[in-house]
Amino acid sequence: MNKIIVLNNYSLHDETLYVQNKQKPDHLLYGINYFHKRDFQVEIIPFEKCKLLVNAQKFYIKNKGFIPIGDLDQQWSSLKSLNDADLIYAPCQTQTHILNYFRALGLLKIPIVCLAHHPLNRGKLAKFRQPLIKLLVAGTDAFPSLSQKVAHDINKISSEENKSFPVCWGPDIDFYPSIPVKGQGVIAAGMTGRDFNTLGIAASQTNIQTKIICLEGLSSNNLANFGQNVEIIIQSTKDYMKYDKLLEIYANAQVLAIPLSTTTTLLGLTSLMDALGMGKPVIMTKHPLIDLDIEAEGIGKWVEAGDINGWKEAIQFFEDNEDEAFAMGQRAKNLVMNGRNSVSFANQIMDIFEKAMMNS
Repeated sequence: MNKIIVLNNYSLHDETLYVQNKQKPDHLLYGINYFHKRDFQVEIIPFEKCKLLVNAQKFYIKNKGFIPIGDLDQQWSSLKSLNDADLIYAPCQTQTHILNYFRALGLLKIPIVCLAHHPLNRGKLAKFRQPLIKLLVAGTDAFPSLSQKVAHDINKISSEENKSFPVCWGPDIDFYPSIPVKGQGVIAAGMTGRDFNTLGIAASQTNIQTKIICLEGLSSNNLANFGQNVEIIIQSTKDYMKYDKLLEIYANAQVLAIPLSTTTTLLGLTSLMDALGMGKPVIMTKHPLIDLDIEAEGIGKWVEAGDINGWKEAIQFFEDNEDEAFAMGQRAKNLVMNGRNSVSFANQIMDIFEKAMMNS
């Protein structure tokens, strides 16, 4: 049995308990709950174990440290596990940078697989940071990505061919209701990078019931000035709506909206997974890092960033075409049932593990 140590940017111990208790979908575990099916033993490195290192990390980030260092606390905690580990897995690309440098310099013999979500090198200092990013990529045995564009950018940095390649993330096939209902109106929810203002203005120009679930910090952009058909539900980060309540609201919606701000990071993919799992059609801001073409798949409509009229027309389309909206939702559900799901994703990752260990 091969041992995999896992470093992640949120507590996978907590997340595993939520999944086991049916409180969250298992795709948020990025495959680890299925690894045992192919004789991979998983050790999850604790999250925020050493307060001194956690605070040092926060200080470094606050003072805009130039060198990408990953997660100091988790990397330190992982050291005692390296002797009997066969591979290091980081479902989030941000955790293992120092270990990647050691691997590139030949000081670490264990292969590392990181899952890329976002471009690796962004910001004003990107040009000067490029040699470090190149070393980081060299010290990653495989760098699968949730975005084809991100994979392409990583391969431009790498001296090795096909260091990165897209993998297909999919929702938990058993977590969501098995039989979708038609529902009414529009629902939008999300914690980061959401352009709820554009959606709210567009929806206010219709008579269609629209519900926006947002964080406290996002409620300041004149959200209170929307029309009476637009309901705002404000949540705190600590007490954000639990999945069971969120799914109940989703189930009663006709269409799910994912309005995104203009950004260079991957946003909205988790909400898109919820829409697939629920079997709901989608209206979504076009994003260059989202691989799933919702229009080509016949499951939704794209809208350009900040396009109020585009959002208005898309919302009205679903209101006026109830049967087509439901058919789109059924096609979304079929994508999950026919292979775009968390089991398939886990198998993709385990295939990568086997290849990385064989080549190391």
